[in-house]
Amino acid sequence: MRLRRVPGIAVVALFAALAAATGVAAEEGARPVPGVDATRLTPDRYTVLGRLWVQTWQSAFDVPRHGEAGAAIAELGVEARRLGADAITNVACFNDQGGPVNRGWFCHALAVKLK
Repeated sequence: MRLRRVPGIAVVALFAALAAATGVAAEEGARPVPGVDATRLTPDRYTVLGRLWVQTWQSAFDVPRHGEAGAAIAELGVEARRLGADAITNVACFNDQGGPVNRGWFCHALAVKLK
């Protein structure tokens, strides 16, 4: 498994473009929240609502996987919206296409409420 970090500023642009292209946000009420560059936030400006896709015991067995990183990021945004978050930050994406089982892209992030 190879780690691919998505730069914070690129997350916002990539997130908006790919969310529209993948159709993940097409459902009414399923609008994803925007990505925020973590280097532009101090800890007193947000509250962490949850760690998306890695917080529960179920993530030890299975996590959502997608064919493209953009689709995985878009799903993070939709899940963050469901939690009542204003944004996602600290996005990290992994691709296991080189492994014995090609399962695609997995991303995780923090869902945050801005103050």
